[in-house]
Amino acid sequence: MGKGIERAFKKLEIPFHTFFYQLNDWERDGNFQKKLKDELRAHAYNAVFSVNYTPLITEVCEELGLPYICWVYDSPIHIRATEPLKKSCNRLYFFDRGQAEEYRRQGIEAEHMPLAADPAVFSEAIIGDNGIYQSQVAMVGQLYRTEYSYYMTPLDGWTRGYFEGILASQMKLYGAYLLPDMLTEELLESVNAAYARASGGSVSISKRELEYMLACEVTGRERKAILTELADHFTVKLYAPDKTETVSGVTQMGYVDYYAQMPQVFAASKVNLNISLKTIRTGIPLRVLDVLACQGFLITNYQSELMEYFQTGEELVIYQDIEEVPELVKYYLENEEQRAQIALAGRLRVEKDFRFEDRIKQMLRYESFSVR
Repeated sequence: MGKGIERAFKKLEIPFHTFFYQLNDWERDGNFQKKLKDELRAHAYNAVFSVNYTPLITEVCEELGLPYICWVYDSPIHIRATEPLKKSCNRLYFFDRGQAEEYRRQGIEAEHMPLAADPAVFSEAIIGDNGIYQSQVAMVGQLYRTEYSYYMTPLDGWTRGYFEGILASQMKLYGAYLLPDMLTEELLESVNAAYARASGGSVSISKRELEYMLACEVTGRERKAILTELADHFTVKLYAPDKTETVSGVTQMGYVDYYAQMPQVFAASKVNLNISLKTIRTGIPLRVLDVLACQGFLITNYQSELMEYFQTGEELVIYQDIEEVPELVKYYLENEEQRAQIALAGRLRVEKDFRFEDRIKQMLRYESFSVR
């Protein structure tokens, strides 16, 4: 998101400075806070803006009396405690409406703000030689290896079966997120009692940790199931940092750089797949917008917010059941002209309705230094 945001600030004539620091822990890093305070005190800044939320920035901005504007593309946000989200300096914008609504129910001022994409950021990379990235089907994304099996081992048969039932149900449902409601306090107490007996009291798990592990597990299963089925009929390439977990018939291509190589993958692949992490309740993931900004043809799972912005079958293609995917891929591989028309229409929709400058104008609309 960084380059698109910086380009938008320049277009809007908003003076800014990019402060880069590699955090080891988003909640504990005194050196980062000192450097940020020194920078903010040395110049006449009106606000701090970040992609994703960092509690350490909240602490600094609250102390210095500066607004902290953050735009979240993660789901969930990876923080241990939610109390910092309630600080008065925060201006919180979540790409996932469902996530924003959940935080509002907890008394946190959270707004919904869809993400953005800038085709110009990717255009130079796409011009390059993309021969090595050509394939019938491609997916950029990890398989989400989890410790699910490890955490299931100490549990009794009924409880393990219950978790398998939750995963099977969530895997079949799009537009509904079951996990939070299925993980009751009674279940959590029972699970942690089993862990305590097996570990001598050294192992326990919180509801948020258990929910995230289950969401990753079901997402990984869905991705593997779809890729395995597709690989029986088409050439399939997977771009993920971890090449140790293989999927039968799928070519593991390894990591691709976001700006230099990823656009070439999207442009060169006949069909790009997006299979969203299950914790995304309603929102449009950044991967969807990136594919379309590169004029890639996209097949993606159903998310309710997609239906608010896109015409399915005209700007992208949405599946609502795993069994649909092979037939959709087969159809669009056989209809190249239609596929190209959809890819072009998708890029034009992103250019029209997902501009960084429009999003930033909205996020700054309440600030005294608002855009010119």
